[in-house]
Amino acid sequence: MRIANPFRNLSGCPACTTFAIICVAVFIVTRIAWGIYPMGHGGGASPLAPYLVYSFGLHLPMLLHGAFWQPITYIFLHGSLLHLVANVIMIVTFGPMVERLVGTRRFAWLFLVSGIIGGLGWMGCDILEPRFWMWVQTLPFDFARTMAQRWGESQSPGMTYGVCVGASASVCGLIGAFAAICPHVRLTVLLFYVIPLKMSARALALLLAFGSLAASVAYTGHVAHAAHLVGLVAGYLWARRGGRIHDCFGAWDA
Repeated sequence: MRIANPFRNLSGCPACTTFAIICVAVFIVTRIAWGIYPMGHGGGASPLAPYLVYSFGLHLPMLLHGAFWQPITYIFLHGSLLHLVANVIMIVTFGPMVERLVGTRRFAWLFLVSGIIGGLGWMGCDILEPRFWMWVQTLPFDFARTMAQRWGESQSPGMTYGVCVGASASVCGLIGAFAAICPHVRLTVLLFYVIPLKMSARALALLLAFGSLAASVAYTGHVAHAAHLVGLVAGYLWARRGGRIHDCFGAWDA
């Protein structure tokens, strides 16, 4: 399926529309908050935005101190305009297909639960990550020690735990669910948002899974690849066990 105008597909898909609007609205509020200083501009005061990120993003110390809402609210925060645009495009592209297949209520649960499980999975990896790289450093290979050193250099000084934001885990959950329900449906995917590739939904899910797994191990940047992988698996298992499977090709005409 080639989608020329993905926003056109939102007709009759209230959950997709709502989630996309919330993501955009929260991003606008966050941008505005960068210009608000609760204590005034003087005396090294910080803008309001970082407090919002640590309060509503997924951050282990805050979660342990009672911020129980974070596994849901972090989904709707985004760190940059590119991050927001990428996730909103995926929501309005895959979202309507899945919402028509499983229904609005089930879709909403799928989106939220995939995001929650993906975020908690990332948090578990974030806790275990230092131990993993300490073990890698003991391996008798130069490249292993180099990778461990690169990971150490990429860590922010004095920051033990990171903050996770974004709807990527939820989006990956949608892809996983669609691949489980309609594995053989052919899709046109824009690689790097430029190069069109045709592949089955199952191939797309597998490519995303292997890419996220490899990046989780080898990449030392600040992308929550583990959340992508766990969210994808959560969506796939949801569809296999609890998703209501319809005639996929009939749903394309809805």
